[in-house]
Amino acid sequence: MPIISHIDYRPSRIYKSAHLNTIATAIFRKVAPPKLHRRRVELMDGDFMDLDTSLQQRNMVAILVHGLEGDAKRPYMLGMANSLQRLKIDTINVNLRGCSGEPNRLLKSYHSGSTDDLQEVIDFVNAHYDYQSIILLGFSLGGNIVLKYTGDQAMQIDPRIKLSIGISVPCDLTSCAMAIGEKRNFIYMRRFLDNLRDKVKAKKSDLTPDVNFKQLMSAKNFQEFDHWFTAKVNGFESASHYWETCSSKPVLKNVAIPTLLINARDDSFLGSACFPDTIAQEHDLLHFLAPNYGGHVGFSGDDREGMLWSEYRVSKFVIEQLNLKDYL
Repeated sequence: MPIISHIDYRPSRIYKSAHLNTIATAIFRKVAPPKLHRRRVELMDGDFMDLDTSLQQRNMVAILVHGLEGDAKRPYMLGMANSLQRLKIDTINVNLRGCSGEPNRLLKSYHSGSTDDLQEVIDFVNAHYDYQSIILLGFSLGGNIVLKYTGDQAMQIDPRIKLSIGISVPCDLTSCAMAIGEKRNFIYMRRFLDNLRDKVKAKKSDLTPDVNFKQLMSAKNFQEFDHWFTAKVNGFESASHYWETCSSKPVLKNVAIPTLLINARDDSFLGSACFPDTIAQEHDLLHFLAPNYGGHVGFSGDDREGMLWSEYRVSKFVIEQLNLKDYL
């Protein structure tokens, strides 16, 4: 306990293909967005992050964090925001540095361990609003940030933070870098690298001498890109040092609030080390769901009450853990 052994995700036949589930959910899903208002967080280092907020000044808010090269308006972010709004929970969709449509000011980038940026968002929310309860929820890279933050804070976590949730989380970054570098993921890797290289090109004049532009432009995988850019501009010694330092799996044992992790067994982005069955079995607060299907941030083909299966399961977790009696 609490590995959730009864998993009721039963996708239609075509969505038993991990790649189809991943791609179709990301590209073809249409979500009517909630009414959003943008607010800017000025960071202590002189940079900024933009938040897309949907607030009714209720007593509870969810802070949502997107994945690699995502943003606050991706379908998975909007779909989850809509699902939480049904429960009368306000939502704040975070755009990580450089992901809001405007380049960030510094060479420093967001990365899988940007827990300091998440802390500044939480501090901003606490300074400007009076929420009694906060839910942290992240997808993929954003899920790793959320779970790393929760584990690092352990017993010292802000008592207003009630729940922590991660979906399709690369909680062991080393195994994930190897997995996504496999031939079956060639299209995803190329798309990620193309987007990341475009951002580097825009900052070419700001690169420091130790950042080799030619090496970055020819990077063929995350090992090379993270070594020549992510590690160097964010204070890590190497790609492997970055991955080891920022993986959330080693700190999952420390989480001190109810935490939900949903990782599909067929997710081609995740290495075998990203399924912390043993940790969950030994931890009363870590709830782990690992359906056989779902792809990466997919979970289509088995809609529940107008929601993706993952959104439905998150809603159930929130209702049960926070005892929202009106929704039981």
